[in-house]
Formats: sequence, C-alpha cells, structure tokens
Amino acid sequence: MFDLEIATRRLLDDIAPHIAPRGALVGQATPVPRLTLWTSTSVTPPTAAVFEPMFYAVARGAKVLTMGANRFEMSAGDCAASSFGLPYSHQLIGATPDAPYVGISLHLDVDRLTRVVLDMPKHQERWTCAVAAGDLGGVVGEAFTQLVGLVNAPDDIGVLAPLYESELYYRLLQSAMGGTLRQIVERNDRVRQIKAAADWLGAHNDEPVIIQELAASAGMSVTSFHRHFKAVTGYSPLAFQRQMRLLEARKLLVAGSTNVARVAFEVGYQSPAQFSREYKNMFGNSPLIDLQR
Repeated sequence: MFDLEIATRRLLDDIAPHIAPRGALVGQATPVPRLTLWTSTSVTPPTAAVFEPMFYAVARGAKVLTMGANRFEMSAGDCAASSFGLPYSHQLIGATPDAPYVGISLHLDVDRLTRVVLDMPKHQERWTCAVAAGDLGGVVGEAFTQLVGLVNAPDDIGVLAPLYESELYYRLLQSAMGGTLRQIVERNDRVRQIKAAADWLGAHNDEPVIIQELAASAGMSVTSFHRHFKAVTGYSPLAFQRQMRLLEARKLLVAGSTNVARVAFEVGYQSPAQFSREYKNMFGNSPLIDLQR
C-alpha cells in the first residue's frame, strides 16, 4: 500500500534539488508544465488570494486554508482540489529554517480533465463544494509522485507528463475529491448557474449587486440561490463580492494607484472609510500602508 509517509518522502526526495527556501512563501516554476513548488522558512499571517482551479499538496509543514465557511487544516500528506477560482486566505503554521514548509501545486488542464471524464463511466451529478480535501495515500499519491518525479527527468516530460497527468486526474476523479473536479466539466445546470454568478461577481466587483436579479438569472428563488451559492463557494453572494473587491483593490494599490479614495471608488465602494476598515480586516494592514509600499 502506497501510504502517506512513502508519498511525502518520495516527493521531498524528488524536489530537493529544486528547492531554494525563502523567508516568505514563494512559488518556483518547475520543468513540468503548470507544476509549481512553494517554500517558506517561516510561518506567515493569513494572506488573501484566489484559489484557481488546481490540485495542491503539502509535502512538509502545515497550512490552513479558509474559504468563507470552509476551513481546511493541512499537514504533510494532505491535499486539496478546487473546481473554480475562489477567494480564500492561507496561513503557514508549520515552517522553520531547519524544516521549511514545502507545498506543490498543479494548475489543472481543463481540456485534458474533460477528456478523462468523458472516458469514464457517467456518475450521478450531485451538489458539492467547489473545494475538497483528501490525502496522498493510495493510488492518488502514487500517481502524483510519478508526475512530480519528472522534474528530474526533463527528457521524459514531453512524452510522459501528459500520460501521468491524465492518470492523476483519473485517480482524483475516483476519490472523494472527484465530485468537486467534475464541476469543471459537467453540464449540471445548477452548478453552471452558480459558477456563472460567481464569475459575474468577480468580473463586475465594482457594480452594485441586486440579489433578486442575480437569483433570477440563475433560475432560482432568492432563498434557494443563497443556499446553493454558499454550499458551492462557502460564501454568501455579497461576501464573495466583497472578497473579490478587496483583492482587486490590493492589486491596484500595489501597482501604484494615486490614492486610497480613488481605489475605493474604482472597486465599487461608496465610502472610503468603510473600504479602509474592511481592507484592514482582510489584509491586516491599512490600504495606505500598502500604497506606500
């Protein structure tokens, strides 16, 4: 049986030559397409970001992921998958210079995942959250370590990486995370409607939201829309939009926008004071501090 200890040990052995530990959490590209290593020698405060459709595994250390009402405490050998972009916060709680945190992410190839799903027996569609957690025990860990091991065999990547990645998708789809990954490709109308609403909120974060209209566009009552949206994303619609607004605001501030008030209005806030308060609650710093940086 391919257990967690074997999986984590093999992952760390394979990626050891490619790790350059940093004080802050930093991503390092690998020769394998869309595979990234994440390392840090210190713990971190909660940090907001967007969890794109990906598979993520912890090889050493510990990490907490929070997505609205959903909280995942991950340690070595744990993994998670997401079916579409969700605002979230992540915090490293296990990292030292002697034992740096190590995580590995694989951004999903939707076309390849779709082909694997279509070649598998049809599953009954069901509601599930857009993020799911599991571990690297058994065939999932075996398939993932096989793919990661290609970082040390660059001549094999062109031929074997697509095959190993397809096998990983197949094993993930058979696991408890399969329902979440199927959301990417299934034609479940309700799931697609919720995803469309979430995409709209992310793309139109500067616009006011009329929940009745958003629910109607999804073909649901307001009550049903609220319930299903939170079941899939972990957020209420307004909380989801607030997270996306603040993430966009931080991008603008880091890019060197002229002042805080202008950024507040650009992302849809009517009150700069409310914007500053919510920004600090989310990121731990006032927007002025991030602007000055």
